[in-house]
Amino acid sequence: MILNSLNQVRSIVINTIVGTEQAIIFLGKTFVVDKAYNSLNEAIAGCRRDLDLGMAVLIAPNANQFSVWVSIPNEMILQAV
Repeated sequence: MILNSLNQVRSIVINTIVGTEQAIIFLGKTFVVDKAYNSLNEAIAGCRRDLDLGMAVLIAPNANQFSVWVSIPNEMILQAV
């Protein structure tokens, strides 16, 4: 899904098995940023593999780039900070 802005989501900080991360909540799912791209077309191409695997993916503009956010399972979240 492509968002117009990150104002449509709730930002939180979480502790995961990887460490402390910025996250967003959208439609009841928790997403963490994966990568940033210079264009929307690059972002779509960059997340194609994740989409093909059935993962929930968001693309949102961030400054002069497009950030790709991937959904993470609740089991990876140790706690919200």
